[in-house]
Amino acid sequence: MNYWTLVGTLDNWMIGIERGVWGVRERARPLWGKVQPGDKVVFYAVKTGVLGYGTVEGKFESREPLWPKEKERGEPIWPLRLKIRVEKVFGEPKKKPAKMLVGFAINKLDPETFREIAR
Repeated sequence: MNYWTLVGTLDNWMIGIERGVWGVRERARPLWGKVQPGDKVVFYAVKTGVLGYGTVEGKFESREPLWPKEKERGEPIWPLRLKIRVEKVFGEPKKKPAKMLVGFAINKLDPETFREIAR
């Protein structure tokens, strides 16, 4: 099992958490390809913090516009999707741990940092 941080806007996360799905751009395919069912993921909203966490149940590609910016354009921006079982959404976002990387749409996360977030 691996651990990942998934990064996006708060608006997109509200939809992602509600639907149990997350998407990334084509350029993230190399990392998306490494994510496997059973991996743990942390939901991070830019300028907001850690919203919660869950477990990857599967991966798929979709041309369906799901998020507001995609619907506005009428085409997918984030077609590489992860089916996620949402396990915890925090009442208040948590501060980003120092060791948590958020520079890309998908970032490797160490197990200790995941445990710190899940406490």
